Amino acid sequence: MEQKDLLWIRYVFVFATALFHTVFAVTHYTIPEEMDEGSVVANLVSDLGLDLKSLGKRKMRLDVVANKKYLEVNKDTGELYILERIDRESLCTSKSVTTCVLKVDATLENPIRMFNIELEITDINDNAPRFRRDTMHLDISEATAAGERFSLTNAVDPDTGSNSVKTYYLSESDYFNIEIQTGRDGSKFADLILKKALDREENTSHNLLLTAVDGGVPARSGTASIIVRVLDTNDNAPRFDKDSYTINLTENAPIGSLVVKLNASDKDESSNSEIIYSYSLYTSEKTQQTFSLNPENGEIRVKEMINYEDFRIYDMEIIATDKGVNSLSGKCKVNILITDINDNHPEISIKSLSSPVKEDIPVNTVIAVVSVSDKDSGENGQVDINISDDLPFALKESSDNYYELIVSEPLDREKMPEYEITITVTDRGNPPLSDNETITVELLDVNDNVPKFPQTFYTIPVMENNAPGALLSSLTAIDPDLHENQYLVYFIIEKEIVNTSISMLFSINPENGNLYALKTFDYEIEKEFLFHIEARDSGVPPLSSNVTVHIIIMDQNDNTPVIVSPWRAHGSVVEEKIPRSTDKGTLIAKVIAIDSDSVHNSRIAYQFLQNTDATLFSLDQYNGEIRTMRMFSYRDSRHQRLVVIAKDNGEPALSATVTIKLSTVETALKTYADMTEVPLEYDIFSDLNLYLVIGLGSVSFLLLITILVTIVLKCQKPKPSKAAPPSRNSVISERNSTIADSTLVSNDAYWYSLFLAETRKGKLVVRQPVPKGSRYIVSSIPRSTGLTETSDSAASTLQLLDVNDNVPQFPQTFFTIPVMENNAPGALLSSLTAIDPDLHENQYLVYFIIEKEIVNTSMSMLFSINPENGNLYALKTFDYEIEKEFLFHIEARDSGVPPLSSNVTVHIIIMDQNDNTPVIVSPWRAHGSVVEEKIPRSTDKGTLIAKVIAIDSDSVHNSRITYQFLQNTDATLFSLDQYNGEIRTMRMFSYRDSRHQRLVVIAKDNGDPALSATVTIKLSTVETALKTYADMTEVPLEYDIFSDLNLYLVIGLGSVSFLLLITILVTIVLKCQKPKPSKAAPPSRNSVISERNSTIADSTLVSNDAYWYSLFLAETRKGKLVVRQPVPKGSRYIVSSIPRSTGLTETSDSAASTLQVGSGSNMLSR
Repeated sequence: MEQKDLLWIRYVFVFATALFHTVFAVTHYTIPEEMDEGSVVANLVSDLGLDLKSLGKRKMRLDVVANKKYLEVNKDTGELYILERIDRESLCTSKSVTTCVLKVDATLENPIRMFNIELEITDINDNAPRFRRDTMHLDISEATAAGERFSLTNAVDPDTGSNSVKTYYLSESDYFNIEIQTGRDGSKFADLILKKALDREENTSHNLLLTAVDGGVPARSGTASIIVRVLDTNDNAPRFDKDSYTINLTENAPIGSLVVKLNASDKDESSNSEIIYSYSLYTSEKTQQTFSLNPENGEIRVKEMINYEDFRIYDMEIIATDKGVNSLSGKCKVNILITDINDNHPEISIKSLSSPVKEDIPVNTVIAVVSVSDKDSGENGQVDINISDDLPFALKESSDNYYELIVSEPLDREKMPEYEITITVTDRGNPPLSDNETITVELLDVNDNVPKFPQTFYTIPVMENNAPGALLSSLTAIDPDLHENQYLVYFIIEKEIVNTSISMLFSINPENGNLYALKTFDYEIEKEFLFHIEARDSGVPPLSSNVTVHIIIMDQNDNTPVIVSPWRAHGSVVEEKIPRSTDKGTLIAKVIAIDSDSVHNSRIAYQFLQNTDATLFSLDQYNGEIRTMRMFSYRDSRHQRLVVIAKDNGEPALSATVTIKLSTVETALKTYADMTEVPLEYDIFSDLNLYLVIGLGSVSFLLLITILVTIVLKCQKPKPSKAAPPSRNSVISERNSTIADSTLVSNDAYWYSLFLAETRKGKLVVRQPVPKGSRYIVSSIPRSTGLTETSDSAASTLQLLDVNDNVPQFPQTFFTIPVMENNAPGALLSSLTAIDPDLHENQYLVYFIIEKEIVNTSMSMLFSINPENGNLYALKTFDYEIEKEFLFHIEARDSGVPPLSSNVTVHIIIMDQNDNTPVIVSPWRAHGSVVEEKIPRSTDKGTLIAKVIAIDSDSVHNSRITYQFLQNTDATLFSLDQYNGEIRTMRMFSYRDSRHQRLVVIAKDNGDPALSATVTIKLSTVETALKTYADMTEVPLEYDIFSDLNLYLVIGLGSVSFLLLITILVTIVLKCQKPKPSKAAPPSRNSVISERNSTIADSTLVSNDAYWYSLFLAETRKGKLVVRQPVPKGSRYIVSSIPRSTGLTETSDSAASTLQVGSGSNMLSR
């Protein structure tokens, strides 16, 4: 290009940047690329303000750029000219750089000066677009759908801006066109699009010409041939899980690290489903150099070091190609975003640490001081310090970069003997860097843990007939404390069971908790025991806990069955006579045996031990019925001998036998079945009769007892009393009492209700209003002295205080507590808390269950209550089918003197669970056996074939039974009523129907989840006219129920019950009549006998005697008896003193004392 044609695009920018000893300047020029050699760029001397004449002397020179010298200065004219042609594309290889600048330094000497020259090279359209491949081969299956895209090699144009590739053109084709897309960097590429489906048989290949045209003026272009080969059908192309993946990757990621694993799937088989992964031609070479792609598994890994400052985003397109004969491919785009990292790590330092520490260390105590620092600045230098939230510690900032580690929650050495505390410091950079330091805090033990048993309730089965001293179980408690705080001692909490101490039945090893039996138990006498075992540690103070032990005596098969029917003398033979014309199936006899063992062991099975003719008699092994298998013939002997053995279900089994001699007679004797019609002979011991007799006897006994009690009550005459003693609350006008000690007075129930003696302060405090006009003489005696004549006394003042005048109140008077059956023993049922508005000991409440027996079981064996907080617990697992509800009372008593109390009624309702499976009772069959029935083949439609009856012992809702066919040989032949279990024919039998039909019926209850039972019925059709099940069910059972004997028993039971009711009503009326008032009978709590004997063995014994406690207090250690309240005049009491260590036995030594009450003041003589 001529120099004069380039003058209009020349621009000069001169910048002065700094001036020191040497002056630096920047001169900027803009020229197009490819200028001819020798072309003048600008007059450098003039632009720099230099003297042209001194240019030669100062030796101006220009730097060499990349071993090439593109520019030179004419020494004569001072012009900067082109020494070597400049190609912008070779000088600036990256198209992402929008401005291409050639920097040259010009140096002058004498004096030395340097000038920075920037030569901006502008692009011209000197390069034509060029494809990476001149020929592109595409294999396209004929099954490819219209609209499918194919990646084509994009053309490359080294020029930039509008001179780069602008568009693509495709030669005319009926099947293909192209779609031009623009990349992130502005480059253009084309996708080949299939306009309509290809037909390989019509044309096996397509030759296309793709032309790339740039945007220069004039425009340049490049072409590439596209050869499309049509392949035969390979139906499915590989597909990636996602069309696009965006991956975040940090810079400086290790070489070889996995970036992402792509997964493409092909539904084809064999080689058509094997996939090879590859980059598409759209993926830049830089991207392919930075990341490697495993063609077998699709893993993309780091291949070269990644620098965030070089490239921040990498775009790639991955193609998954199968290995089919006509391979198909799928593609996805992967965008990898590079994130920056933070270089410097923060630091942490432990300044002080206290370890070990006691586990009861107070909260907020400082145990360590730490400091933190970070060499970074800004957000990267700002740090956050923290520890795990799960630790009972916290960090508190004390000053800049200094933190205190404090105790934030109470510590427990048993839960965590030591803590590994990791203190983490993190800066706020992106990504943040962190450092950590771990310190160990060891805890020292204190006795703060109560021994704990693994269970709150132990159920220990013990086989009866055990050896005395046998080990029953090992009840071991665990105390997580250490050393002496961990050493446990076990003992049984004393309790009496049927006047027998529990320590006489069981013993426990105090060291290891081994529980032993001290006697041999018999299941038939004692079935269970309930008591408590306590475990106490050796700490100071000692801590303890107890556990409830439930000993269940297990049954052994140690009782032989006893045959009760047919009755016979011991060892004798039962003789029976039967008519020789007895029909087949006639009941001859019924053997009944009982066993006193448990249910399992007492299950009886009957067998023939000896049978004269096995073809003549049959024995039902479950109910003991002996029936004829056929009619007697003339060949049969007239005398038959049957020996029946009744064997229980124990292991080993025990048995009993009975011998029955049968004699056949020709006379028309009634058969055994007919004899059942004669009352008071065989069926006298049927179940119904037996129950009626028991009921009649019980009601008659109650009637007799009621009449006797009524006679005794009416015949009693009250004894006359000459002098009625004053009641406990009738105050005498003058009353003497000696206050020997505040402890003594506090144990005096009557005086404590009026006064409280504070002997140390010399005061007597009035607790409640005293009767008007009453005068109390109170004497104070030195604490160490007793009641002697020489004791000095002084008058005391009275001062008013609170008294125990409020009864504890429950929020409700009746509590209804539902409890689900099968509960865990020891489960909390409810919390029954009362309120007492009094103060101090008058307010402290104690809860207990008012004892009551239910079916010979103490209420305390079923429930327990925490005496301190009123929590009610269950001590056993309840079964709704056995016990449905309990009604008892709970009392809350305060600690005042006298104590006040109130009670509340508790109604425990056991809720049902569906825990019982339905039991099929009809048709009856042995366990697991099949019921076989025969019916005539001529049975009509709608005939009742069988009726399945199942029972369920659960509640009404859960026991609702529905019936369904589980298996039916012919669904068109039989129907089943789902509510009553009736099986009926839906049509008549035909010659096509099988002679044998199998029906499986399932009986399902209404619980959630539902439980079920099944029965299998095999039906056989016969040609003979057998009676159907419906006919047999029509035989009424009226005779056995309404026989003469049963009728008389019912009439007798009703009559006696009516007499009992009348007697009870008369007794109530008589007792409710109000007696006439008597002047001589004062309302006194205590009807005192003139002489009364009581033995004072210990002050504890006396304190448990309610009446004596209200009169006297024995101070056995001081040999004194203190009068609590006025005693009746003229009364005499005989008191015996017994040594404290002895009990009330005949051999105990005692000293009798006689207390005589005078007629004057309340004087006591001994």
